Amino acid sequence: MNSRERLLTSLNHQEPDRVPIDLGGNQSGIHKIAYRNLVDYLGIEDPNPRYADFIQQIVDPCEEVLQRFHIDTRYIRPKHNMIKIKDMEPEYVDKYVGVYDQFGVFWGNFADKPIESHLYYDPIIHPFKDFTHTSEIENHDWPDGSDPSNFRGLREAAKSLAETPYGLVTPPSGCIFEYTTFLFGFVKAVTLLHKQPEMILTTMQHLLKYWKEYNSGLLKEIGDFVNVVCVNGDLAEQHGPFFNPKTYGALIAPIEKQLVDHIKKIAPVKINYHCCGSTPKLLPYFIDIGFNIYNPVQISAEDMEPCSLKMRFGDGIVFWGGMCDTQNMLPFGTPENIRNQVRKNFQCLKPKGGYVAANIHNITAEVPPENIVAMFDAAYEFGKY
Repeated sequence: MNSRERLLTSLNHQEPDRVPIDLGGNQSGIHKIAYRNLVDYLGIEDPNPRYADFIQQIVDPCEEVLQRFHIDTRYIRPKHNMIKIKDMEPEYVDKYVGVYDQFGVFWGNFADKPIESHLYYDPIIHPFKDFTHTSEIENHDWPDGSDPSNFRGLREAAKSLAETPYGLVTPPSGCIFEYTTFLFGFVKAVTLLHKQPEMILTTMQHLLKYWKEYNSGLLKEIGDFVNVVCVNGDLAEQHGPFFNPKTYGALIAPIEKQLVDHIKKIAPVKINYHCCGSTPKLLPYFIDIGFNIYNPVQISAEDMEPCSLKMRFGDGIVFWGGMCDTQNMLPFGTPENIRNQVRKNFQCLKPKGGYVAANIHNITAEVPPENIVAMFDAAYEFGKY
């Protein structure tokens, strides 16, 4: 099988020749510092890697790295990622330095440190933090999701990638509830969800409109080439969802389903939904909504043991991630321990297909290159059916 056939076979819950492997997405990427150390370790030249996501400070791995690790995916990147930065040159606001996105959120870090030392940027200034009425949300200067400048030249790039043997994936092209936490601030968004749900619902309707327009433009250009569309939606932490799962089912899931239906009406793609944390209480909703794939499979969180996940949910959704514990094992373990964990997780996740191997979220700055090599080499070795 070539890489695209391998990926599509597994996404259809069938066993390919080996488990497909992913690296380079916005939630399966690598921090610029870890990447710099990795290419030096491998003796690969890539002096000026481009950002895959400026906010997270992750980079696009070069083709030589992707081939070294037998990566089966390639990413079709619009001019701007999900977070469209108005000006890539960081600016100073009060005690912070950072950038504004298209919705007015300021992503920053403390300005008392050199810019080159910042590991990533957090949502610091929330434009809705003082809003008390839905009219203020309605009157916000909402961006135009159909702006064609986002997709200029993208069809040519996608057509060129489609001539390769790889599976083609988009960066995140949707984010509903999670983005309300950026607009209001996390605590206020979760509080409003319970006390003034109309504030969150109004915001999510505007976000839905933006992402439907965005995906209409995106898939008009690349819908006949791309295989997987990614959507973001962090809803959980280490011990479970941020709120009662029934709240998700009643208020958030119907809006996310509208986005899923819209995307699938335009193009015959699979949708990969990203949600960190402990998610078994949410996975039945994800399956009902129509998400085909779940990422990142955070095995270090509560009730996220891989064999149990596969047994309970493997027939209904593809697992994408779950290769090695990124919080503890990957940065601090030995190559041999990492190799053993990958083998163990594969024994759980790969039977009957429905699994794509990837690091659990992005490889962080401190991860030693020998551990990265051990993880991907183990994935290739133990992924064969």
